[in-house]
Amino acid sequence: MAVLVRIISNNAAWIYLACLLAALFLLRSALLARRERQQAAFKLEREAAINRTHSTLRWALLLLVVMGLTYFVANTLAVAVEPIIAEADPTPTPVFLLDTPTPTVAPTAVVTVTLTATETPTPRPRATPRPLDTPTPAQPPTPTAPAVVAPSCPDSRAVIIEPGVGQRVNGPVTLIGTAQSENFEYFKIEFKAAGAPGDFGFYLRRDTPVINGPLGTWNPAGLPAGDYQLRLVTVDITGNFGQCTVQVTVGG
Repeated sequence: MAVLVRIISNNAAWIYLACLLAALFLLRSALLARRERQQAAFKLEREAAINRTHSTLRWALLLLVVMGLTYFVANTLAVAVEPIIAEADPTPTPVFLLDTPTPTVAPTAVVTVTLTATETPTPRPRATPRPLDTPTPAQPPTPTAPAVVAPSCPDSRAVIIEPGVGQRVNGPVTLIGTAQSENFEYFKIEFKAAGAPGDFGFYLRRDTPVINGPLGTWNPAGLPAGDYQLRLVTVDITGNFGQCTVQVTVGG
């Protein structure tokens, strides 16, 4: 009994809250029953609404009783049974621990033995043979390829970037440069042996301008070794032209 009183007293606030929520639900049910009774068109509907109202009132009365009992237990009965609850709880009995004397160990005599160090002869260091110098074979110098120097082309309409001046070629070589003008019509590549009399020989023609790109490939196959001149000529629709010449060496 005392335990039940303590439980109710400790949870009185939760019981009040549950009763309040239930009272709100019953109030809502009562209002709905009243509205149904007012709007009922038949006698049976009105009787059902009246029965729901009476049931709601009975539950509300029960809630009031629960709340009243809770208040009585938490504020009156709990104070009356508090001494009984205190007597029911056992009081812990203090336990006294006795100090147990710790046995003292008698000191033991320690015998110290002194050892005399015996001198150990130090071995005489021996001479380390000097390593022989092994001559490093001399590496032959690596031949350095001559720098490619672009020819001097004062006319911007015809510019050769590669091959460079005096460059040695042993197969097909691609001419790289610029061939363009304001009224461009075509450009052509010509060649002849250096120092040979007469005009340059025609090699190829292109009808599309080129800017810093491949102009064409010159193949010296079948030509004797020696120096040759390559000439780029850019022609416009009025007949004006610009040109640039570079000398290369075939074979050797």
